[in-house]
Amino acid sequence: MAWPCRGSQSGCPQEGRPDTAIHWGGALVKEPDYRSNSLLRGLGILECFSADSPELTLSEIAEALSITSSAAYRFVVTLEREGYLSKHKTSYRLAPRVMDLGYRYLASQDVYDIARVPADELRAETGFTVHVSVLEGTEIIYVYRALSNRAMVSNVPVGSRLPAFSTTMGRMLLSDLPEEDLDRRFDGYVFERMSPLAPSSLAELKPLLKEDRERGYVAQRSHLSTGTFSIAAPLVSRHGRTLGAINLSGHEMQLHPDEALIGKVRATARTISQML
Repeated sequence: MAWPCRGSQSGCPQEGRPDTAIHWGGALVKEPDYRSNSLLRGLGILECFSADSPELTLSEIAEALSITSSAAYRFVVTLEREGYLSKHKTSYRLAPRVMDLGYRYLASQDVYDIARVPADELRAETGFTVHVSVLEGTEIIYVYRALSNRAMVSNVPVGSRLPAFSTTMGRMLLSDLPEEDLDRRFDGYVFERMSPLAPSSLAELKPLLKEDRERGYVAQRSHLSTGTFSIAAPLVSRHGRTLGAINLSGHEMQLHPDEALIGKVRATARTISQML
């Protein structure tokens, strides 16, 4: 049984999935699968909710997970009583406890904790919005935002996921990966471009990443949001690993990528990197 809520590119688990076959001593043996299908179903329910579907009925949840309404009801009632879902008339929506888990995740990340003050300082110095993100699979996750008070602002909420190949921070994060890692991550990936300027394949992306790595920053118009310009630089640990990225974002009529502004972004990135 497929779990459609997680999306086709996230490796959805399947109920009744056979044990994983591995080689041991020249023989093919099975590795026990210790995953809990009940837990996976509960997580699958939480992942069904999105900005496009903030509220779902019990029948919609059951249909999304391809389970019976009675089975869905048991999971939904449990999640509601534990504070992860709230009921509104005949539909359900995510409850504040889910957000609490998200903030616990952020608080556990060195990048989030260390980058906050320098990001705030860069926003105060330039007047533009500053974002910090980390890489997960083929997406970036926004873990911090210092929001500008300008009338025209780049406003991507914390927790948002965007395709790495179409973002300046994503390009910085991908540029640090070995070629074999890139091949693995993008195996079967569909490059859904929102701008003709974005690469349409891994073959087009790789030379751009090489240039990004050599340059040390990315400055370009957004491939996702019309009229937005962004400057990004990597956050590199003392061990030489790129752990995150920072960008400065604003309307292209206000943010001009001169050497001084690029230098401020890179200097902030270096300040954060020295503490990672």
